[in-house]
Amino acid sequence: MLPLYVNVSGKRIVVFGGGGVAERKICQILDTDGAGGEKVKVEVYSNDFTPRIEELREEGGIECFRCDLWNQNLEELIKGAFLILICTDDETLNTRILKEAAKFDVLVNYRDEGDAFMSAVVNKGGFLISVSTAGKGPAMARYMRIKISALIGDKEEKMLLIQSHLRGYLKEKFKEEKRRSEILNGVLSDPECWAALDAPVEVAEELIVKIVGDRYA
Repeated sequence: MLPLYVNVSGKRIVVFGGGGVAERKICQILDTDGAGGEKVKVEVYSNDFTPRIEELREEGGIECFRCDLWNQNLEELIKGAFLILICTDDETLNTRILKEAAKFDVLVNYRDEGDAFMSAVVNKGGFLISVSTAGKGPAMARYMRIKISALIGDKEEKMLLIQSHLRGYLKEKFKEEKRRSEILNGVLSDPECWAALDAPVEVAEELIVKIVGDRYA
């Protein structure tokens, strides 16, 4: 598998099923849809919906269509979708949806039979980190997500912001990308720079820029 981050802004995502599995995946899509541009378009088709899915519909985050999928024209629902999520608790119906999806150029998320997989995600402090076991152990992926999330604290969040600003600052001073990369990596391995993060972020940034000027100018 090739791990990729995909910007789904403005894309149409169709979810078949309105239970707990669908809820978890919908929430992950909405939580990580922050790349800018148009809002992702999520359509959910099911006989019933969890209370949280109903809340998301009321908030305007998604559209819900109450229907019996056995009586629907699945081709029409799938046509034009960027991604479909198959989440019903009817295995025969899921297989039927999967077969219909094969007629279109659309990404499919359905266990290990699809071609798009949703991993456990850490979305904290400006970091977006995904953890996957390729289906071998979903519980382990969730466990590692918690472990990784605990490593991201106030200092890491500040450093990410400062690194972002430093990149712009260094582009004005050094033409060579290799040199800029060396300096940014040097900041990350410098105990004095990390110690500066005990101060408010604005003060910390001034201290780190001074350190960079003194050592790398």
